[in-house]
Amino acid sequence: MKTTVLVTGCAGFIGSNFVRQCRAQFPEITVVGIDDLSTGHRNEVDPSIIFYEGSMLDAELVERIFVTHKPEYVFHFAALPRVSFSVEFPRRTTEANVVGTVAMLEAAKNHGVKCFVYSSSSSVYGGADKLPTREDENPSNPKSPYAAQKYMGELNCKIFSELYGMDTVCLRYFTVFGPGQYGDSPYSTVVAAWLESLYFPNNKVGFVEGDGEQSRDFCYIDNVVQANLLAMQATRRFDGMMMNIAYGSQTSVNQLRAQVELLTGKTLHLEQRPPRIGDARHTFADISRAREMLGYDPQVDVAEGLKRTVAWFEERKHAA
Repeated sequence: MKTTVLVTGCAGFIGSNFVRQCRAQFPEITVVGIDDLSTGHRNEVDPSIIFYEGSMLDAELVERIFVTHKPEYVFHFAALPRVSFSVEFPRRTTEANVVGTVAMLEAAKNHGVKCFVYSSSSSVYGGADKLPTREDENPSNPKSPYAAQKYMGELNCKIFSELYGMDTVCLRYFTVFGPGQYGDSPYSTVVAAWLESLYFPNNKVGFVEGDGEQSRDFCYIDNVVQANLLAMQATRRFDGMMMNIAYGSQTSVNQLRAQVELLTGKTLHLEQRPPRIGDARHTFADISRAREMLGYDPQVDVAEGLKRTVAWFEERKHAA
């Protein structure tokens, strides 16, 4: 493929992993990235890409990027993530996650982008009625500002496809983890937060919320990257279609704790905290739509993903 892609949030966890793997698999593709570094890490920006430090809300900058580089695909990873952070900062996260998404959609529409690939979230289900969760059996029912913001992004993607004819696709990620996810921020998932507390105890205090019997469909980062690359290579139109992107398995927080302790040989000393407001009790995805529409076939299971993530934390520890 000889094309140009724009990656928002290219210094963040998912965005930086996507860029690295996209460059490795498709070296002929020109990658342009934008990130304001509010949650991303400058050292995660691939030096081979064209990088702009700035905000999606900077209309002049965004316009200049589209005019200069004429991207055919937009991968929209940029966001202020995490349910709990949105509960604390609903206005701030709405500006980034709703207004920022519409700003990118509008620019993409104005400049004839072929496909806009949107990073959505399983949180839009708000605790699905049926498990494993199928997109057509469980209507969206957001329980937090973050979930509502991600759902608004999906609605806007569909509207832009219907009104303006620009192809869009919405990938609903279930709990993503892996190398490159630092555990010392309010955006961290439980895997990164616990490993940070083990390897860098001065950075993070480990904790568990509720009884630990809540479960998640943990999805290793490479599986998520694969889904995005498949969306770019697709020959069909999606017109705002939503798809679950997960591994398709269930792991409780307590089971995860046991696996982390076994892999690291360390004991997690965790503060006990109350259940998190706005969070679903269980998530477990049916990924048959993504298999059919994208050819999605997740290769890395939770156990292997944890091994690779622990290895990355070990490397960080030795390099410190």
